[in-house]
Amino acid sequence: MSARKSRPVTVTFLGGLGDVGRNCTVVEVDGKLLVIDFGVMFPDPAVMPGVRQVLPDMDWLNSRASDIVGLVVTHGHEDHLGGVPHFLRSIEVPLYGSALSMALADHKVTEARLLDRTSFHVLGDGERRRIGPFDVEVLPITHSVPQSLCVVLHTPAGALVHTGDFKIDEAPVDGRLTDLARLRELGDDGIALLMADSTNADRPGRSASETEIGVTLRRLFAERSDRRLIVSCFASHLHRVQQICDAAVDEGRFVVPMGRSMVNNVRIARELDVLHLPEPVLRSTDQLDEFDPSQVCIVCTGSQGEPNAALSLIAQDTHPEIHVGPNDTVVLSSHPIPGNERAVFRMVSSLAKRGAEVIHDGHELVHTSGHAQRDELRQLHEACRPRWFVPIEGEYHMLARHSQLAREVGMRDHRVLTLTDGAQVVLRDGNLSVGRGVPAPYHYVDGALDDPDAEVIGERLALTAGFVHVTVVLDVKGRLAAPPAVASSGWLDTEAHADIIKALVGELTTVVNGANKNKSAKHDADGIERRVRRATGRFVGNQTRRRPAISAAVVALT
Repeated sequence: MSARKSRPVTVTFLGGLGDVGRNCTVVEVDGKLLVIDFGVMFPDPAVMPGVRQVLPDMDWLNSRASDIVGLVVTHGHEDHLGGVPHFLRSIEVPLYGSALSMALADHKVTEARLLDRTSFHVLGDGERRRIGPFDVEVLPITHSVPQSLCVVLHTPAGALVHTGDFKIDEAPVDGRLTDLARLRELGDDGIALLMADSTNADRPGRSASETEIGVTLRRLFAERSDRRLIVSCFASHLHRVQQICDAAVDEGRFVVPMGRSMVNNVRIARELDVLHLPEPVLRSTDQLDEFDPSQVCIVCTGSQGEPNAALSLIAQDTHPEIHVGPNDTVVLSSHPIPGNERAVFRMVSSLAKRGAEVIHDGHELVHTSGHAQRDELRQLHEACRPRWFVPIEGEYHMLARHSQLAREVGMRDHRVLTLTDGAQVVLRDGNLSVGRGVPAPYHYVDGALDDPDAEVIGERLALTAGFVHVTVVLDVKGRLAAPPAVASSGWLDTEAHADIIKALVGELTTVVNGANKNKSAKHDADGIERRVRRATGRFVGNQTRRRPAISAAVVALT
């Protein structure tokens, strides 16, 4: 075997294996690294209070910063592109992707004032480009955002195929089909490793074509010609935005984008000729009063119940320009992301209380997934016929189901690897081994700071049950100068339960006086603080069966 073929290729998974979001895969050839995607994950407020975004951890990447030759973006969704500005703050690197992905990245990077730390390189469908030692080929693949790419790396260990997010839509809005023919060619030549989207690996059959949603929207719009229409979807879901606009134009309505990301994405997509919307039809929110509500279609953000997004503000009646009522129809052209269900249906209820008609995918076919279901995944595997397979992009049960499907189509058990974040695989001489792996914890972003760790998040969770703080003041002889002071928030109503506070003060007085009888602990403020904290926790738990955070301070007068 030639020396070239014996060179190892390492693949490291920093995100997306076990969660929906924060997707990031890194491939190493000849000591150089190529990063595929760097996305965000939206936090679950119940377990990540105060966190705005969750990113792949940068520690390992920072340790290899000088070896990174590029970052390839598969498509323009936040869970693949949203972390790029954060990446660039630490590491200067060129960006590669489709024209739309690069335009969306350019907007983010410009807002973050990081343009001097990168360059943008557009990859066309079917193009093959050298990036450092990497021979990169990109293929068209259908998804819910236009110009999504399947990345093929031609390496010393053979071809590696990374699908990004995808479905196999046979009637896409823009007519751009998944290049299954090229994948079959690659399969004939031999694909060493397939890494494929697993988000819908649990779901049988095929996902509905995006064009079917347009049929539903046209019918709903025609049936409600006398009502104002407000349609919410992801701002990056430009195929859906196109169909909303088409339905509105067919009914003679003006289109009003609302929400910062929607306005920006509509502008970018129109400039790239990705979104076709005649200029006379497009209006801004400050022009709404010029038209009868029945002449208007508002397309807005907030379909996931995000607190400050346009539709959430409308539902709360706090939007400065839009107030809904019985003459409005609101269409949620999306499906709740796992973890967002409560927020979405709270919003739906708020809209309904204001008299609006609310239509979502539980009522009508107003949404279809952008991710392949089992029949489509089977079609991909039959085209690629890889030597090795690693399911990516999904919660662990999704990865496991995708692995099961790979075995169903004929792959041997040992050639299918269900991995988690931080895993590494090494390909060499036709073989694959699992490497040592790297740490891949969550990286939390909160406001202007992005360094809260798991301990800080744990402390925040503890505070959700309230907190109790005790202050003890000792005189110069180490005796109580005053009764212990108890302050609390979120634990109990101190006026309604004054007897409990009084009993706690009595208990703490006894504890401090008892400490003073022990000569060795008489002037040990730290020791008394520990006793007070433990006694407070014990009392609170026994008397109220609640677990607030406990803190104590001992002040010794001199």
